[in-house]
Amino acid sequence: MPRFGLPLSLVPLLAMILLPPMPASAQSTPPWGTPWETTVRAAHPDVGTLRAGPSGTARTPAEAVTALAGADLVLLGEKHDNPDHHRARAWILERLVEAGRRPAVVMEMLDSTQAEALAAYQARPDADAAGLGEAVGWARTGWPDWTLYQPIAAVALDAGLPILPGNLPTAEVRRIARDGAEAVLGAAGLAPRGLDTPLPDALRESLGREILDSHCGMLPEPAVPGMIAAQRARDGEMARALLAAAARPDTDGALLIAGNGHVRADRGVPWTLARLAPDLSIATLGVLEVGEAAAPDTPPFDLVWWTPALEDVDPCEKFAAQLERLRERHAPDGHDTPGHGATGAD
Repeated sequence: MPRFGLPLSLVPLLAMILLPPMPASAQSTPPWGTPWETTVRAAHPDVGTLRAGPSGTARTPAEAVTALAGADLVLLGEKHDNPDHHRARAWILERLVEAGRRPAVVMEMLDSTQAEALAAYQARPDADAAGLGEAVGWARTGWPDWTLYQPIAAVALDAGLPILPGNLPTAEVRRIARDGAEAVLGAAGLAPRGLDTPLPDALRESLGREILDSHCGMLPEPAVPGMIAAQRARDGEMARALLAAAARPDTDGALLIAGNGHVRADRGVPWTLARLAPDLSIATLGVLEVGEAAAPDTPPFDLVWWTPALEDVDPCEKFAAQLERLRERHAPDGHDTPGHGATGAD
């Protein structure tokens, strides 16, 4: 039995017994009551569908919430610039609160340098979601506009849930890519982030291929080990932050807001959590844009929610100038880190 909820093996059965089925015609309508904000491929048959990742079995939003509510640690993915992905996760968080859960909300987009300002703002009696972005200097971080993430923060603040940083500072991640995690975090900083355990060869090779593909062939292969080290350090810090958040006396678990690459169940944060805290249950939701082809049969998430796409532009063309600058920075005298936009492993 998980510390905070139902065993995940019982949740789908319980949901099937207690919850009425959703008509197929309703799948394309978001459960939050307003239309999709994104429109590209909105008529795709997978739009609005929720499926169990390993089996592809259809799930209703209510069934998905029931499954997520049964986990100690909930990880919700995103494509960072898709507004519907943020609305979907705000809706899920609100349903979890209604179900009686009180998770801390850990965000990939916030790092330890913002922790003091973040805590001070949340302690203010007039704190609201609109002002949180300015309080932590969001506009200087390079993430998509704060208004996209604001609905998630609004649910958390209204429910009195703590919002906490989940990432390492960018400067530290860049140094890790160049010098390695131990040089930056120290020997004592490796185990709390699961970095003392090597990633299995197959997963390491898979991550390396994803990094190369996401950089459109513009990244020299010698730079990949540093990029993997940086990605693993970020995954490890999010895992550490989730466990610290779940251990707080004012929470009953923790929920991660992060890119789909960090949330995928076969590696990233879940892989690290399974080694750091094997007694805690983990549930992952990938929020994905539909593509031109049919959805893959086994996406690497416990649950998958398909949405329309934000745009129909080749990211390799859209970010051509940025990728060229990245290649220049990866000359023999420089390194960079996996980005948090369309060209990273998020």
